[in-house]
Amino acid sequence: MISTSPIETMETNTDELTLENVIYTGSSEKCCVICREFRSSSTDMITMPKSARLDLLILHRLYAPQGVRCCRLHILDNNRLDPNGFVEIDSREKLKASLQSDELIRLLDDLLLLIKEAMELPRLDFQDPLLSDDDYMAWTGWTKRQFDAMFEVLSPILRSSCNRDTRNALAVFWIKAKTNLSFSQIGTLFNYRGDSETRRKRVGDTFDSVRMILVRDFVPLNLGVGHLTREQALTHNTAFSKEFCDNNVTIIWDGTYLYLGKSSDHYANRSTYSGQKCRHLVKFMSLVLPDGYVLDTIGPFQGTANDASITERILETRNDLVAWCDYGDIMICDRGFRDVIQTMSDLGYEVKSPVYLEKSKNQHTTTDSNESRLITKVRWTVESYHARMKKWRILSDRIENQFLSKLGDIVRIISAGLNAFRGPIISDVDDDQSKMMAKLMKEQKSKNNTLKCDIDRGLISSRSQWKKLDDENIVFPEMDLDHLRELFFGTYQIKQSETYTEEHLDEEGNYVVQVAPEEDELIRCRIQSRHSNATRYYAWIRYSLSENTITAWYCQCRSGARTVGCCGHIASVIWYLSYARLHDFHPSPGRMRVVQAIEYLR
Repeated sequence: MISTSPIETMETNTDELTLENVIYTGSSEKCCVICREFRSSSTDMITMPKSARLDLLILHRLYAPQGVRCCRLHILDNNRLDPNGFVEIDSREKLKASLQSDELIRLLDDLLLLIKEAMELPRLDFQDPLLSDDDYMAWTGWTKRQFDAMFEVLSPILRSSCNRDTRNALAVFWIKAKTNLSFSQIGTLFNYRGDSETRRKRVGDTFDSVRMILVRDFVPLNLGVGHLTREQALTHNTAFSKEFCDNNVTIIWDGTYLYLGKSSDHYANRSTYSGQKCRHLVKFMSLVLPDGYVLDTIGPFQGTANDASITERILETRNDLVAWCDYGDIMICDRGFRDVIQTMSDLGYEVKSPVYLEKSKNQHTTTDSNESRLITKVRWTVESYHARMKKWRILSDRIENQFLSKLGDIVRIISAGLNAFRGPIISDVDDDQSKMMAKLMKEQKSKNNTLKCDIDRGLISSRSQWKKLDDENIVFPEMDLDHLRELFFGTYQIKQSETYTEEHLDEEGNYVVQVAPEEDELIRCRIQSRHSNATRYYAWIRYSLSENTITAWYCQCRSGARTVGCCGHIASVIWYLSYARLHDFHPSPGRMRVVQAIEYLR
């Protein structure tokens, strides 16, 4: 008979061989060979698998003979030893492992087979228990627990094959989505057999198999009007949507772009070219609830279509959505939906949208600006959802044309995953602080901008000699970040303030402001627009040192007249004078390097 073992011997010597630095574990049936605990019930113990015994030898230099028993909790589902589990060493009797020659031959045979298996394993193996949550997040965008939950959906349907393991097949899909590596590169990662073209085809087949199962069995549970009742939708209202929209079902509509490569087909190029973006793209329409939970995402649509025409088509063709919605529902849109507002109103919906600025005007009225601020306070979550979604690089990079037919599935799978595992963007939808802020915003909505009125009536002259001072000579109310958040009704303006401030500093690092000649507690700054080099806005701020508060503000920008919060230009001045300069503010070194690099290009 021909031996199949990697090691062949002509004769067997019965002499024992002692292994230095290897401890013999013993072979008690009631004592766990790993933790040394005695178990009264045999159900808590199992015979230690060969692969786990080899792990024990390699990781801890402990030799466990065949037939030894250990606690179930030390062994993973793949019959390997838990590498992070506790192994009792100190109380163990240090017996050197002495093996008969035939036992040593079997051990070497097993070790060589283990090495051979390791060489054939994927270079990145999601069966490996050593992969951490950070590894899963970096490669797939999900934690190990979240990945396991998706695997439970997939595993009863998709079978393992000679080319790929089921768990690694799911990893192939998410690695493609997260990193946008080519199929050939992913095939190398998972050690697919064959040349580059063969690996590419096999990985592509794996990707499609997983995609179709997730679309059929995972997406309907977590996305679309069929997965959520209207009563459940009401629980996704926030303190702001309840205050501003009377706690009706509220849906935020917004389109997003996914960029494509140029096609060799002329019709495809014409249909996907956006004159606004000057790029080839397709569009998706997102329907998001106020806390950021995704009701549905619909698409793709041609790049030549605008948000209004896309919405018109959805309302005409998606009968399930129209049937789910009801009379009096609130539809929140941006200004690009103005041509479909009447259609929505005819269906019985109440549409809320920022006011469109007429061409003859350069600034919104205080009333219009305040109304727009209430709307943006509710609708910002849809923008955050789009940013979340595009963390999977297959959607943020330029999309290969071969994926166009699969793009709708990919977007829906990622969105369903966000609903299932990340949940709403706003976790606490009804906290007391938000309730108080919402009520205060609604009260401020009806207030007039007194400082604007003074400027318009000529009570504050722009031509008189304003005194120019640097920030060291300005006495200004001091505030902490909590106070600033209450003043600005959120954190968005605070985040913008740092970059506005850096650009306003002069070459010597001074922050220049101007003080009114007839009023010491009125200042103004000329702030550079972040959109246009040729545009600068005057921002006026009136304050009271005796009350340590800001009493009024006004800016020349489009939304500078509002009293529900303030624009980013005003916020940057208040943030710097009341907080940043008192907390050792310094410009960001990273942004400074970028500016220097851009200046070098001139």
